[in-house]
Amino acid sequence: MTKQADKARDWVVNCAAPLWFKYGIDWKQGGFYDALDLDSCTNIASRKRLRTATRQIYVFSEASRMGFHEGKAAVEHGLEFLYRRARNGSGGYLSHFDLNCEPLSKDQDTYDLAFVLFSLAQAYQLLRREQEREEALLVLRYLNTELRHPIIGFLEGSPHRGPRRQNPHMHLLEACLAWIPFDETRGFRRVADELVSIFHQHFLNVTSGAICEFFDESLEGRSRVPEVVEPGHLLEWIWLLTQYWQATGNPQPYIAQIYRFAHAFGKNPQTGLLFGELDSQGNALGSMVRLWPHTEWVRAEVSVLDGGQSKDMMQLEQATTALWRFLNAAPVSGLWLERHDGLRNQFLSEPAPATSLYHIVGAFSALAAAPHDRATAPFLKTI
Repeated sequence: MTKQADKARDWVVNCAAPLWFKYGIDWKQGGFYDALDLDSCTNIASRKRLRTATRQIYVFSEASRMGFHEGKAAVEHGLEFLYRRARNGSGGYLSHFDLNCEPLSKDQDTYDLAFVLFSLAQAYQLLRREQEREEALLVLRYLNTELRHPIIGFLEGSPHRGPRRQNPHMHLLEACLAWIPFDETRGFRRVADELVSIFHQHFLNVTSGAICEFFDESLEGRSRVPEVVEPGHLLEWIWLLTQYWQATGNPQPYIAQIYRFAHAFGKNPQTGLLFGELDSQGNALGSMVRLWPHTEWVRAEVSVLDGGQSKDMMQLEQATTALWRFLNAAPVSGLWLERHDGLRNQFLSEPAPATSLYHIVGAFSALAAAPHDRATAPFLKTI
């Protein structure tokens, strides 16, 4: 795994981080650009998003920890955008802006607020400023007081629109896990415990290992939207449940079932890549797949190997090979092609979206971490 780790670290520190630092940051108006042209590396988006800013704060925090020395300046730039442009008077954060960083609406998105918390944790870990911890506690209070669903879990945002999704809850768990080591109030631990309980009771089919995406208002039944299972999210939950296990000491059942479902149905044997969407029975719902599920495949396989009871590297090799195909297909190192059409077995030539860099860096960070820094998950005997 050392060779893969060195290759991953080199791509982040010497290719992606310098490119996005130079071309992906709007140093004049503030914030980060949403997408770059594959050839000229210029911005092609007509808006800016809170989601992009928060994810780029993570990217440059992690890149800095890997050795990219300019990363701190990018993180500080991102925090300035959050505090000066995106924060609103109610305690939340706005989601959409024009290129001058003027808000396009007053809507707030719980998914985006989860990434505000996550980015603040990454920035705090890098900069050790109390401002970020205090801000995170304010955002957590806002979520707990203003965005609680009257039945269970959290609203989709303000205004709330159905169907309800597992996805915002999953990223809230990710954010809480990032804060647990630094939170003396235990507020993030309480929410993390709640979210894992909701996952087991409502999102997961404990018999099959499938995790559906959409639900009704009570989370008791599926929404009227057709059932959708995303292999990328199956693999992402494996990583997060393993991280939760490590952080709390609470063993997590059903990881093996999720892993088996993902491998039995989630891989496209014709392409060597994943499927983008399945139904709850494991049937593919289309031929198109994006880059990000393959980053979660890498992280899931790292979790499995770090359980210490398997030395079979084949699945990790398949996952990293699949991810590198998206990166190597781009004409400029540090960019990538975002989508692959499995029917034609070819990549689509489209601008590189900035938000995908969060996924790539997350996968490469997992690869590059020393074994003693990784989660230990002794569930492998059941896989």
